[in-house]
Amino acid sequence: MRKYTYIFIDVEATLIRGKQNIIEIGAIKWLPDGTTEEFSQLIQPYKFRKLNAHIQKLTGISTEELLRAPSIKEVMPHFMKWCAGDTILVAFGEFDRKVLEDELVRYDLDTSFLYPFVDFQQKYMIENKQKEQPSLLKLLETYNIEVDIQHRALADAISLFNIFKEINGEQLIEKQQTNEFGLVLSEFRQQEEVYDLFLTYIVGEITPAGTVNIQSVQSINKQLAYETIEEQREITEGVTETVQRTIIHSSSEVEVFIKNIIADVETKVLITRSGLKQLSKINRLHRAVFPKTEAMTLQQILQTEEAVNEFTLNSLTIPSYENKLYTLLKKYEPHIVSEFEKRLLFKKEEIHI
Repeated sequence: MRKYTYIFIDVEATLIRGKQNIIEIGAIKWLPDGTTEEFSQLIQPYKFRKLNAHIQKLTGISTEELLRAPSIKEVMPHFMKWCAGDTILVAFGEFDRKVLEDELVRYDLDTSFLYPFVDFQQKYMIENKQKEQPSLLKLLETYNIEVDIQHRALADAISLFNIFKEINGEQLIEKQQTNEFGLVLSEFRQQEEVYDLFLTYIVGEITPAGTVNIQSVQSINKQLAYETIEEQREITEGVTETVQRTIIHSSSEVEVFIKNIIADVETKVLITRSGLKQLSKINRLHRAVFPKTEAMTLQQILQTEEAVNEFTLNSLTIPSYENKLYTLLKKYEPHIVSEFEKRLLFKKEEIHI
C-alpha cells in the first residue's frame, strides 16, 4: 500500500484585466488503498462579465455557466478540506501551480495545502531527455490511453492520472529526488570595444538538517572581442535594406567552463537567475547545450525583484562577489530549502533508533 495520497489537478483559466483568473478546478484523488475520489467545480471570477470566445470554444464552458458559479472564496475552503491529509499534488506543466498560488495570494487565502506540488511534465521530460514540451494529448496517444473530453479540468486531471499510472510516476518522482543543486549566475554587457562576460557556478546541497551547504564556487571573467558589419537584407522582392549585425568572438576558456558546468549539473537541480533564456546567447556562442534537468529560478525562490538583484556583481572583485554570494545563500537559506520541499525534491535521510 502506498504511503501518500496523490491528487492530480488541472485548472482552466482566462485572462481578465491582465491577470489569469481560475474558471474551473478539476482533480482526482488516488488514495493509498487504490480507490479514487473526484472534485470538479466551475468558478466565477471577480467582477466577471463575459468569457473570452477562444476559451469558450476551447473548453465548452459558457458565460452563463460561470455567471451561475460560486466565487473562488466560496470554492477554496471546500477544495482545501477535500485535499486535507498526507497528499502530493501533481499537475502537468508549471502553469497550474503558478495560477493557483497567484489566485490564493490575491484573495488572502492559505497556500500551504498545495505542497508538495509536482510538475509531472518536467519529470517526464527529464526522464526521456526531451527539450520540447509534450502535450497531454501526445502522451495519451503514445501510451494508447483513450479519453472522451479534453480541455476540461476534471477530464485533463483524469488523463494525467492515467498517464501517471501507466508509466509508474511514483518511481519516476523518487528516482529524480535530489538534495544537490548547481546555481549559475551570468552577466553579459556590451562595452566600447568588448563584451564583458562574467560567469559564476556554485555547487551546493540541502543537508538533512534543512540547511544549505556550499561545496564550491567558481567564477570566470572574460572580455570577448566583437565587430559590427553591415549586410543587405531583402524586405520584399527587389527591395533591400542595410542592417547592422554584431559578431561576438567566443572564448575557448569560457567554452570549457560552461561545458564543465553542463557535465556536473546533469543530476542536480539547476538554479538560474531567471531561466536559461538569459544564458542562451552565451551558450549558442560557445556551442553549449544544457541538459534537461529539474530547473528553478531565483525569481521563483525569492519572489521579489529586489531580492534577486542582490545577486548582481555591481563592480565587485571576484573574491568579494563570491564572499557576498556565501552570505546571500545563507540569508535566503529558508527560501531555497522551502522550494526543494515544495517540489518534493529534498531527500531526507532516515533516522534509525
